[in-house]
Amino acid sequence: MEITEENIVKQLKTKDPRALEYVMSNYGKKVYALVYNVLKGVGSNEDIEECVSETFVQVWNRADEYSEERGSFKTWILILAKFKALDFRRAKLKIKAFSTEDMEIPSKESVESKVLDIEERRQIIEAINHLNETDKQIFYKRYFFYESIESIAKQFKMTREAVDNRLWRGRKRLKEALLRYREEEIV
Repeated sequence: MEITEENIVKQLKTKDPRALEYVMSNYGKKVYALVYNVLKGVGSNEDIEECVSETFVQVWNRADEYSEERGSFKTWILILAKFKALDFRRAKLKIKAFSTEDMEIPSKESVESKVLDIEERRQIIEAINHLNETDKQIFYKRYFFYESIESIAKQFKMTREAVDNRLWRGRKRLKEALLRYREEEIV
């Protein structure tokens, strides 16, 4: 069976190695560019390549977690890459600032905090996916892929002010969604 955009997820879930090759050849440059933007100035070229490789390992191992309702396959891969790159960045910055005095055993509260952070991320992505398609794409390009506002404006044939306004409205909607989530959490 030939690997295509239409059957890529199914083939990944059945662990067809050709599917991973397809993903790497079709999304590799985008993943590399995103990881590079997150790690530039912090990590070496080897770190960037390692992070990209680990991203594709995650795609392979977590293919069953992909859900079409939550967004496109490309967006899912790039979100995995972004969070993997941010983890690498935090680790690199932590290594630079590490000392034995900083060592501590995680408390119950910090574990709960991490769980809540994961749930909050899920809520943010869900709220973003409820934006209209143009606003969602603009939001992802700016805050997940770190594209400049000028670049986004050119891609969507908008003024910089129009992009700024859409981003502002998107942030406002996200804030409202998170406030609702936190209120539900309290109740």
